[in-house]
Amino acid sequence: MNGILDRMLWLAMGTGFLGAIAALYGRYRTLPPWLTGPTICRLEAGGCQVLFRTKNAALLGVPNSLLAVFYYPALAAGILLHWPWILLFSGASSAFLMTLILAWILMRDRLECRVCWTGHACNAVIWAILFLQHAWK
Repeated sequence: MNGILDRMLWLAMGTGFLGAIAALYGRYRTLPPWLTGPTICRLEAGGCQVLFRTKNAALLGVPNSLLAVFYYPALAAGILLHWPWILLFSGASSAFLMTLILAWILMRDRLECRVCWTGHACNAVIWAILFLQHAWK
């Protein structure tokens, strides 16, 4: 892998993982407004966990954030253990597809969620880097 892309990939995975932990925490506890955004925090008595409890926060039946808590370390392990590119790219593509669906829902409903958008940006960066690295070989 390329040096700059490698660093960007690891930064995106680490940031995405931290965002996933924050979102999972936000499912059960109140997050501070600076993590989600003031619009979300006004939805439920100042509780910034409201967005993380919706049906869209568990598209596959389990919390999306819980899937992400496992996804980022699995992807990191796959990179370190030199798993086949197609396996890594398939996982990243699945995460990116969920990102597109969830981002569309956020835009459609005009919801502000900094934690969500951080995770979506990380997923897009990861997908793009894995795609570019394979395309340049």
